[in-house]
Amino acid sequence: LSLKFGDIGSLKGLVIRLLLTTSYYHLSVQNWFSLHRLQLLYNHSVQATFNATRIHAPASYSYHCKHVSSLQRYDALLIPSSANDLSELWEVTFIDFQV
Repeated sequence: LSLKFGDIGSLKGLVIRLLLTTSYYHLSVQNWFSLHRLQLLYNHSVQATFNATRIHAPASYSYHCKHVSSLQRYDALLIPSSANDLSELWEVTFIDFQV
């Protein structure tokens, strides 16, 4: 899922990309989706990548959380994936996040 914002200040072509997967779980007898990664792209390239933790739900339902964030005060469900990109420089918080 890609959210395209266009140009915002010095960020040219800002895109927030959510990488989702689905899996079938025999115990629950249904498909579940998981958010695995969040990427921030601007200036036409990936600039920051966060691994997502504990963001999953049955595919026939939605996931909702008051805060999905990279900040510890919000329980940091988004973890910088690498010290090699700019993710350490970003603070990301979604309020009333639902997918």
